[in-house]
Amino acid sequence: MFDTLASIFRRGESSLSVPILDGALKPNNLLEQAPVLAEHAEFEDIALGPDGELYAACGSAVVRVSSTGAIAQVASFDGTVTALAFLPGGGLCVALGSRVVVDAAAAGRRVIEGAEGKPFVAVNALHAEADGSLLICDGSAARPYPEWSRDLMEKRRSGRLLRVGRTGGTATVLAAGLGYAFGAMVDGQGRTLVSESWRHQVSVVGNGRGTPAISALPGYPARMAPAAKGGLWLSLFACRTQLVEFVLRESDYRREMLRTVDPKYWVAPALSSGADFLEPLQGGSVKQMGILKPWAPPRSYGLAVLFNADFIPVLSLHSRTGGRHHGVVAIAERGDDLFVLSKGAGRILRLSLSQIDAEMVQ
Repeated sequence: MFDTLASIFRRGESSLSVPILDGALKPNNLLEQAPVLAEHAEFEDIALGPDGELYAACGSAVVRVSSTGAIAQVASFDGTVTALAFLPGGGLCVALGSRVVVDAAAAGRRVIEGAEGKPFVAVNALHAEADGSLLICDGSAARPYPEWSRDLMEKRRSGRLLRVGRTGGTATVLAAGLGYAFGAMVDGQGRTLVSESWRHQVSVVGNGRGTPAISALPGYPARMAPAAKGGLWLSLFACRTQLVEFVLRESDYRREMLRTVDPKYWVAPALSSGADFLEPLQGGSVKQMGILKPWAPPRSYGLAVLFNADFIPVLSLHSRTGGRHHGVVAIAERGDDLFVLSKGAGRILRLSLSQIDAEMVQ
């Protein structure tokens, strides 16, 4: 009965409203104006290695990105690398969509293809714990990683968070039925966190389920990274819009769209936009004489948010509607450097934390 009433009065998950960008989330141009460290169309994930260097998943390879932006291949695989992480002892771990390779460079490397009788389908994030265990995000049990947009439009909730020990054994499911698991980490308080993109939240995992810790996000959260001063950096690969929320509730239209329209023209979040006049709303005059209207809904957006240890947003970095550095999917902090991966632009950005702090004071 409560679900029916919520649907009628547009409350809860039936609401078409989306959170506004205000307070610590007030828009700026810090991401859009950030210096570009390296550029490659196949960048997918980034991580800091045991040597302190920055590494990136790039197509079927893992590459080292130098301080000058030079790219050098350090490992290659027989499939597209969808996530990477380094164990405390230095072992490289990679995801290949439906497989996870632990200690990839070692002679005794392990390949994990599922857990508790269910195969991996869309492994998109890895996180190494201090004891050598590895957290694994399997975004969906139905759609492979490249089909994340279809998973959203089909309103699936089949993601899993898993853990595998450093010394071996099978992967253990920590939580299931997640709304697209797309990032995990253990924070400074020892809490295991997982981002749920389709529920617009970050959850604390315990007793086989997730409890919302950061909820009602204005976008779709992806991978996380610890912040040196405590708390976490959260990447959001797109912003929510009332139009997408409306389409998700109009089942007949949505199913017809999935059946008849090319996925790149769906009314759905995107990692980049503005390059094709056939994109949704282009015929609706979101641009007038080549100028983007102020009210234009953000089909794609660039957003990274810093939360403190109490899960309160402290500051945010933006590439706004009409910008290029959209589709933020990964972050890494090293000293004064903050590395941000804009998958939509195929760029790794390098920002200065001290300069960000100075900008926030002004």
